[in-house]
Amino acid sequence: MRRIALLVAALLLTTVAFAAKPRLKPISPYQYGHRWYFSLQGGPMISVGEFSSSFAENGQGWDILSWHGALSIGYNFNDAWDLRISGSYSYNPGALNPYGGFSPYHFQAAHLFFDAIVSPNGLAEYYKSFNPKFYLGLGAAYTHQFTEVNHPFQTLTSPNIVPGVRVGGIAEFDGKSGFGWFIDLGVEGFWDTYNGQQPEGFILDIEFKLSLGIIYHFPLAKR
Repeated sequence: MRRIALLVAALLLTTVAFAAKPRLKPISPYQYGHRWYFSLQGGPMISVGEFSSSFAENGQGWDILSWHGALSIGYNFNDAWDLRISGSYSYNPGALNPYGGFSPYHFQAAHLFFDAIVSPNGLAEYYKSFNPKFYLGLGAAYTHQFTEVNHPFQTLTSPNIVPGVRVGGIAEFDGKSGFGWFIDLGVEGFWDTYNGQQPEGFILDIEFKLSLGIIYHFPLAKR
């Protein structure tokens, strides 16, 4: 986990370095260099942690599906690279060791991420309404309010603060006014105590998130 965090931190610093290139006068309404933006998104997610398979084994496979929402603010250092800070909330399912019976539970999670984002369109100086992006982020999560579970030998710890990393892609469709909408598909990984259980097996608890969102790029400030 430490190596992953260092890699992501290095990428964030690299983003700032690449952003130092002077910006030419915009030639397209889809150039976003030196512009702030705000976005709102939400959608379904699938949580994968210890004993998640017990949901399907007990005929409740759909219960690992839940919902999440996020608010983000970002800044485009140039037409290709930007950084954003994103806060999100989710209501997550989990399950304890099925020995002695199926033991599902739920908990709440708040997340904060810093993402480095690159736009292939910006790199190629190909400015169009459709603007795909890719991101890599480093952050943390706070999990709490676990539902009570009566289990013969496992207990849940709460609250928990754990580091996390994420990667994903965005299909963004922008209008000339600065407003747009997007689809975001991402994968987030958190240190194994994220779901309140002691580490067992794979070191990360994983969430697969699909979002539909809206975005607004603020006008370029006059200089």
